[in-house]
Amino acid sequence: MLQIFRDKSQSTFIQAIVLVIALVFIFWGVGANMMDSREAAIVVNDEEISYQEYQRLYDQLLSSYRQQLGGAIPDELLKSMGLSEQVKSQLIQQTLLRQGTMDMGLLVSAPEVQQHIQDMVQFQENNAFNMEKYKAILASNRLTPHKFEISQRTDMLANKGVKAIGNFVTVVTDAEINDLYKQIKETVTLDFTKISPLDFIGKVTINNDDLVSWFERNKDNYKSEPKIKLKFLSFQYNTSSGATDDSTAERGSVFQKANSAYEGIIAAGSLQEYAKLQPDAVILETEFFSRSTPPENLDKTTSVLDIAFTLKVGELSSLIESPEGYSILFAEAIQAPEIPSLDEVKKQATEDYRVARSIIMADEKSREILKSLQDGARLVEVVKKEGFTAEEVTLSRGSQDKETKKFPPSLMRDIFSLNSANPLPDEPAKVGVDFYLYQFVARTLPDPTTMSSEEREQFKAQIFDAKRERILIAWIRNQEKAAEIYTNKNIQ
Repeated sequence: MLQIFRDKSQSTFIQAIVLVIALVFIFWGVGANMMDSREAAIVVNDEEISYQEYQRLYDQLLSSYRQQLGGAIPDELLKSMGLSEQVKSQLIQQTLLRQGTMDMGLLVSAPEVQQHIQDMVQFQENNAFNMEKYKAILASNRLTPHKFEISQRTDMLANKGVKAIGNFVTVVTDAEINDLYKQIKETVTLDFTKISPLDFIGKVTINNDDLVSWFERNKDNYKSEPKIKLKFLSFQYNTSSGATDDSTAERGSVFQKANSAYEGIIAAGSLQEYAKLQPDAVILETEFFSRSTPPENLDKTTSVLDIAFTLKVGELSSLIESPEGYSILFAEAIQAPEIPSLDEVKKQATEDYRVARSIIMADEKSREILKSLQDGARLVEVVKKEGFTAEEVTLSRGSQDKETKKFPPSLMRDIFSLNSANPLPDEPAKVGVDFYLYQFVARTLPDPTTMSSEEREQFKAQIFDAKRERILIAWIRNQEKAAEIYTNKNIQ
């Protein structure tokens, strides 16, 4: 069980609650692909989950991943992430948690919901609940008070269930605390060296035939960016008048204008027909542009550009929300990417080839040194002969950045499995473009009797959290096995 603490960033019980009951909340914005079908996306024990709920959570998670990855996500990576499976699993688990909580006889009263909403800072002014602000925020997010209050009751009910399940954990033993203390406080001393491609880049020779062959294999990397030509409507917040995107009145007003225009386009059948019916509508245009060079008159927010470059010729976007306001895009034309000839990019290709070869040379040298170490040599002696520098470092699982600034934190987990009988990694560790070799020197285990009372309480709390998380996950999995679950084939 204590393996869960090998990384101090491991989730706690509270984080588990967030993951399991990440229910629909406000400020989601407008989904890019909202479906209107009345047929259920998922049915759990006769309780239906709508396509709208599925699509909202899908769009929220997709937006979160895009922010983490800094923009658009390649199709292959998106498929490998199994986003649809994540959404289905989360919705099913949320529903089972609600159902199970009700079976326990737990309830949430109307006064509890009322007090919970009044305590939410989003709806307060001068530290007091403001009814007008409450209604304005809900309206700007297309929610009614009744619908929102139902969602909050659901959240609170699930939260009660999580706490009730967690209460089954009552005991943490001294042995468990001592074991965790040893794991976190133990130290490992290593000799290590970094072998960088920079050490080899000056040794790379350029052979034209090799360069041509390499370019042929990598020519897609030199492909020009796709370009798009748009017609669009923009509804931006009026920051010049002192309003901001935090102004609920401003948000609501701008949304109403944008939504009215979007519904008008749908009713007219096309942006062109809408323009004929609404001659005063300001329809903006762009020349061809790439993602990296958006025009001045277009909202350059990631969410807008993401959708722009997924449109097909003649396709209209949904109503797109961003921190700047709302946009409606129409793809008038698209220019496909082009691959240049080697002569057009020869200078850059030559430099890239030199870097690629230097990485290969660094890899080869790392493996050569590792072979010597596996044959019984000492790292310090071998790297000195090869002209590299070896260093010694002593690390614990709780080592701070200043202690690991030379040894990569990403390799920390692996080093604690080393010992005198198994002192080396199976292969050189690659971090970025650099290669690391390391060799076990010594291990020091702490004495649990030196643990302070404050530390003991902290470790006890961590173990409680881990046990609660495990029992919650086990409970949900058991519910899932016993449940009748239908998933619509359209989201599989």
